[in-house]
Amino acid sequence: MISKQKKKNNHFVPRSYLRRFCSCSEREIGLYNIKSGRVVERAPIKSQCSRDYFYTKSHKHEDAFGDIEHKQKTLLDHIIASEAIPPRGGPEWISLLSGIMFQSGRTAATVRNMDHIAEQFGKAVLEIHLARDGNRELLEYLPKVKFTTTTEALVGSIAHHIAIWPLIDDLECTLFLNGTDEDFLTSDHPVALCNGLPSSYTRRSGFACRGLIILYPIGPRALLFLTDPEVYKVDKNSSDACTLKRRGEVVGLNLAQCANAYENLYFAMPKRIEATLEEIRKRPALAKPVRGTLKKTPVEQGNRSGILLDLPRNVSRLTLPKAVQIRHSVKTGRFKMGNAFVRDPEHAAIVRAMAEKLLRRE
Repeated sequence: MISKQKKKNNHFVPRSYLRRFCSCSEREIGLYNIKSGRVVERAPIKSQCSRDYFYTKSHKHEDAFGDIEHKQKTLLDHIIASEAIPPRGGPEWISLLSGIMFQSGRTAATVRNMDHIAEQFGKAVLEIHLARDGNRELLEYLPKVKFTTTTEALVGSIAHHIAIWPLIDDLECTLFLNGTDEDFLTSDHPVALCNGLPSSYTRRSGFACRGLIILYPIGPRALLFLTDPEVYKVDKNSSDACTLKRRGEVVGLNLAQCANAYENLYFAMPKRIEATLEEIRKRPALAKPVRGTLKKTPVEQGNRSGILLDLPRNVSRLTLPKAVQIRHSVKTGRFKMGNAFVRDPEHAAIVRAMAEKLLRRE
């Protein structure tokens, strides 16, 4: 009975990860609810970031996820202890990137985004067909229709995220060590996608997008900082580590977690994130990121006409730490690979094709 109950409660952020930010004991963590602004100093870890049968009622997925989580815990422990990033191209490097993608694809925030995309595109396609058929009755009812993600679709999303990990293989990874009196915090969607390009660029946060930054806190004093190498230059040591010494830099990175979170932020001690919480309360819009709105553009090709559907997700500019500089290529718009929108379009197409082929086999 205990085993079945354990499998029933699926954690979309593993408890082993949340314990990195534990407060008074390994069973408790500090919590800030974004909607209410309420601070809970000692929330039980076992009930955080979990839902009954979130993935599926089959135990095999939970067992497989547990294996991945254990390997990630061991790897992140080693990164913190050694204060170094694994060598690029090695098995630990691949494990790190695939683990980041795995975590990104499995949360409640991911489900919310999937539902939003499905609803935007689903309604647009239905509207076109219903209008073409002259079905006014269903057209009037369409705004009331809701699209939701199934557990099978979520498992598919997780598998897809893992399969496309090579999309971020070109990114540079820096270990930011926290040398300030303000802790890093995390959230119920800890892999935060950001962009630091200037306003002259269209900032997107897709895994292949130009200017992508991925933030992944792995403890109150350590954070993984992945960046587009043609856009950013990071001042770091030979172990790919850099110590942040300004409280404002840590606060800026923490605010990105708020913008990407689903419901809650997590931390070790309230006194160690006071500046971050004060800034969040000053800027309530951070807790309500604007979702993309579907754009419909009429197109014609020869004797055929149609509508191009596009759902852009523009993101606000991340305030960069002092150790991170914008490269000259951003000013000129001349990149060795790709363009102003995609880092490497050819590589992205190959990765996606290979991922689709791999997933079809399963």
